[in-house]
Amino acid sequence: MSKPTKTELKKYQTILVQQLASLRGDVGSMRDEALRASDQDASVDHLADQGTDNYDQGFMLGLIENEEETIKLIEEALDRIDGNGDWDYGVCPMCQEESESPKAQKKAAKAAKPVKTDVWIPKARLEYLPWARYCVRHQESEERNREIA
Repeated sequence: MSKPTKTELKKYQTILVQQLASLRGDVGSMRDEALRASDQDASVDHLADQGTDNYDQGFMLGLIENEEETIKLIEEALDRIDGNGDWDYGVCPMCQEESESPKAQKKAAKAAKPVKTDVWIPKARLEYLPWARYCVRHQESEERNREIA
C-alpha cells in the first residue's frame, strides 16, 4: 500500500462530498418523519398502535444517530484530505503509532534489513469506504472494544 496520489485524493474527495450531501438530505427527511410521527401519537386510540408507533419512532431515531456518526466520519475524512486533520488521509493512526513505538524501533534495529510497517490503509478499503479511519485489523479491534464497553 502507498500514499494516495493527488488524483486519487480528488476522487475520494468527490465521493465523500456526494455521500455527505446525500446523508444530510436523508437525515433531514428522517427527522421530519420522526417529528411528524410524534405529533400523531396523541391521536392513536389503541395501545398496540401506540406501541408500534413508539417502536417505529425509536427505530428512526437510531437510524438518524447512525447516519450522523457517518456524517461526522466523512467530515473528518474531508478535513484530512485538506490537510487539517489529526493525521494524513489514508493513514491508519494505530498502525502509525505501532510503527513509531520503541518496540518496533528495536525490532527494526535488530533486523538485518529494516522492517518497514505499512501505515497506509489499503486502497481497496478506501474505494469501498472512503471515510475509513483504520485498516481492517484495527477497525475490528475498535469494534470489539466498543462491544465490550
